[in-house]
Amino acid sequence: KGALMKAFIDCDCEILQKTLELFLKDHAASAQDCDFVISDEPQSSAKPLFLIGEDGDLTLPFSKNTLLTKLEDFQGSLKRDLSEYDAAEEEICALFDEFKAKIIKILRRQNG
Repeated sequence: KGALMKAFIDCDCEILQKTLELFLKDHAASAQDCDFVISDEPQSSAKPLFLIGEDGDLTLPFSKNTLLTKLEDFQGSLKRDLSEYDAAEEEICALFDEFKAKIIKILRRQNG
């Protein structure tokens, strides 16, 4: 098990909200501190959205184990996306450094 996931629960359905709060009491976080938002309604969010419902990441009904498994998979995919992004960023930075060095070399040659 990796780091403890932190989720902000924001559901329109009161029963679902209370159920998730109960199931995920050790994982609850504020909207600012969370890794992702769990909701039963599509919404725009600064954080990744885990959607519960017909076309969502998890359909009803679900067990606590299914919920936790799906959330761990979801968090894992977020981390993968992030590490792929980090690798690309590193490659781009290296390319910029190389480019910058070549430009400086040309400028120095011009100014002899």
